[in-house]
Amino acid sequence: MLIEPLSVTGILVLVIFLFGMTLIVFEAQLHMDKFKPAMFMMSGLLVIGVHYAVTDPKGFDHFLEAQNHIKEELFGLIAFMAFMWMIVELLNERNVFTALNGVMLSKGLGARGMFYATGALSALLSPFLNNITTAMIFGKSIKSISANERYTHIALCNIVVASNSGVWFLGTSTSLMVVLAGKISVLGLLLLVPSALIGWLLFAFTLHFLYLRPLNGQDKLKDTGGARMHLKPGGASLTAVAFLSIVMAVLANIFLKVGIEFAIGVALGFVVIWAWALRYRGIHLPWQDQLQKVEWNALLFFIGIITAVSCLNHVGWLTYISRMFDVMSPTSVNVFLGVISGVMDNVPVEAAALMSNPPLSNSQWALNALMVGIGGSLTVVGSAAGVMAMSLDRTYTFGVHMKFMPAILVNFLGSLGVWYLQFEVLGWGH
Repeated sequence: MLIEPLSVTGILVLVIFLFGMTLIVFEAQLHMDKFKPAMFMMSGLLVIGVHYAVTDPKGFDHFLEAQNHIKEELFGLIAFMAFMWMIVELLNERNVFTALNGVMLSKGLGARGMFYATGALSALLSPFLNNITTAMIFGKSIKSISANERYTHIALCNIVVASNSGVWFLGTSTSLMVVLAGKISVLGLLLLVPSALIGWLLFAFTLHFLYLRPLNGQDKLKDTGGARMHLKPGGASLTAVAFLSIVMAVLANIFLKVGIEFAIGVALGFVVIWAWALRYRGIHLPWQDQLQKVEWNALLFFIGIITAVSCLNHVGWLTYISRMFDVMSPTSVNVFLGVISGVMDNVPVEAAALMSNPPLSNSQWALNALMVGIGGSLTVVGSAAGVMAMSLDRTYTFGVHMKFMPAILVNFLGSLGVWYLQFEVLGWGH
């Protein structure tokens, strides 16, 4: 460690980070996209550069090595997210997700049926689509049919928690970070299916009995007239190709040891080739336009935040996290990190845990991914899904979300309990 955390440089880097994180936490109130403070937080690099220029020019070699390490980490993360987003946007253009909403509405599901249907689909699709996309898709569905504000809030809370439970695959950014860092395999993540899904079910039942049932018939839905949005031509075949391509990518990662970011890139190649081939069936899909709809603001956020955390690591602040693992049990520290992710965005929390590089077992890295992922549900500002819910419904606020804390804690503690039973008692996944 060439720079001490309590030095002037170390304190300046920390101040820049904390100032940026404060702006990120209050992004909804400030009406500021969180990528803006995240990019500002990269200025920690300038502070470190000035330090070496003034005090120790020989330290530049170490500084350049650290920056090269950041580039390696960012490539895998940004490439995977961009490739997966492109696949999602192509499916979205063919009305795949609006058609799914239309099917639910056409089945005549009541308020409670829609509550469970949107929650279950969010829990099952968020591992592949990411939590903000699922929250947007099914949050809009609830907003379009709900005639009661209290029901809207209950259903949105359900969607937020369900979307954040997608830690068992790569749609959750923190789980992706753990895999790309080599701490756990994709197969290891899949072992979290029981913890994530049972935890959500326990939460949904609690939310139902404590909050939904007392509405006593006030949860009426709007009359949609049986309207149903149909798939555009080619949508079914494109969905099949996308599904098979993603399965192929996972198998290539598990059995052929192809990096998951490269494997998903190959999957995107199959999808866009099929989209191009559809033109010979008279189906012209504007796939190039869809590829440009990747959410660059989100990718810029990841670039900024991971660089900022790397600056903290470079000046020694993350050693305090690794020391926590020395004085506390790994389970306790991972639970603590999960709670912290409910206050801060879970990406910097996960980045800090990974860069502190504690010597954890596979089961503890699985718990880390689980706790930091679902911990974002503890407050509405702790995850992208929560911020999306607030943007869809301005009446869904921090205070409203906190009213559902008993049910949210059932999700957090229930998932932890299932993990403990599965990994520690039964020994599965070690």
